[in-house]
Amino acid sequence: MRQKGDNSMGTLFVEDTDILVTKSPFSAYEGERKKFDGRLNGISLDHIMIKVKREDVFGVDFDILEAISELEFATSRMITQYLNLKGIKIEQGKVQNRLNFLNKLTIISRYKIVNDESETNTRIYCLERVGKYLLISRDIPCKWVATDSARPLSMMKRILARNQVILTYKSRVDNIEKYTVNPIHKIRATNKDLKTDLQIVFNNHQGMNETYLFEVARSYEGCLEKTVETLKTYKEYVDYFSPTPTMTEPPRLILVGEDDKHLFEIFKQVLTHKIQPSNRDFLYTSDLRVIGGELSRSLIQFTIVKENNKFKPKIQELNFDLLKQA
Repeated sequence: MRQKGDNSMGTLFVEDTDILVTKSPFSAYEGERKKFDGRLNGISLDHIMIKVKREDVFGVDFDILEAISELEFATSRMITQYLNLKGIKIEQGKVQNRLNFLNKLTIISRYKIVNDESETNTRIYCLERVGKYLLISRDIPCKWVATDSARPLSMMKRILARNQVILTYKSRVDNIEKYTVNPIHKIRATNKDLKTDLQIVFNNHQGMNETYLFEVARSYEGCLEKTVETLKTYKEYVDYFSPTPTMTEPPRLILVGEDDKHLFEIFKQVLTHKIQPSNRDFLYTSDLRVIGGELSRSLIQFTIVKENNKFKPKIQELNFDLLKQA
């Protein structure tokens, strides 16, 4: 079921329940690379401003730019979902047409994913310098800096997977109080910062707030080590946690992986490095678990069981009432 007031029905090319894939497009693929898919020669700011004054760049374009600014990297589908959730009824086809126009004007950039044999249908959009100027001209905050557009593919896909969590959760559950992208929690005892990809505060059945952190992991070279370091820092955060009036206990951490096999590789690292916090087990989910089926059953944990004198991993699918859909 959809959340009451969700305006996305019928505006997307493909609904979540109709997505039939065996591997997430935001996973790592062998031999893939990003390819710039925009103008190589720039357009003068004066030319673009003439377009704005003539209202060739108009209202919905600013909504699209704001969506891209907040999401950092996004597909046309994500941008449509974002706008629908803000109450802006618009179809993905129209969003895609406007993205093409903004890309031609170099207000935004577009990338496509290719490998040695083919290219995918995935088009990834990000803001450019003029896009930031236009947002600021409308008093819309924008944190974009020039290096954002040059991020590596591994980081782009991690951000896309994070955005998928945000948009799916916002679409399907109605007890989200707020969310924060790239939250930072200070560990005062060690003067370290715990940096994760996402924080969501839910209102539980007792009317109390529960905070969850999301760390998105990918299987690109070097990414597993980055995930392990984040989990070590999280353990320190839990070990040294001091209650505050707004947070009486440390938030739970949910790891978002590419698939169950990838998640198990992370679980093995947790065991190897002994970084499981006491009395606070990690929760796990994957890209496809997020968009497929009931969110309340999308979270899993790993256990080790003994069968025929051998230890084997077992997936325990959780029934998570906090994520019951409206």
